[in-house]
Amino acid sequence: MYVAIIDIPLKEERENEFSAWIKETNKILSKNSGFIGRRLGKSSDGKYIIIAEFQDEATHHRIHQSPEHHQISLQLMDYLKQGPSRKFFDIISQ
Repeated sequence: MYVAIIDIPLKEERENEFSAWIKETNKILSKNSGFIGRRLGKSSDGKYIIIAEFQDEATHHRIHQSPEHHQISLQLMDYLKQGPSRKFFDIISQ
């Protein structure tokens, strides 16, 4: 499994709307073979992350080159104070 951990500097007033957007865009992304899912997390200090899971790194790159993902990326920026930061991991044990 390949995982992206994305720090999301979310505009505070958009939390509920963003949560609904994640659910809707997950439906679009789930049509891609190898996409496992995305989850939105919030820490006790009010910071947000998205955890995105893919079958492997190749799947991640293929999905990120799709027109659907491009559209989702453009929409994402409407919810953010600034651009997100990302870290990527191969899951080596469960």
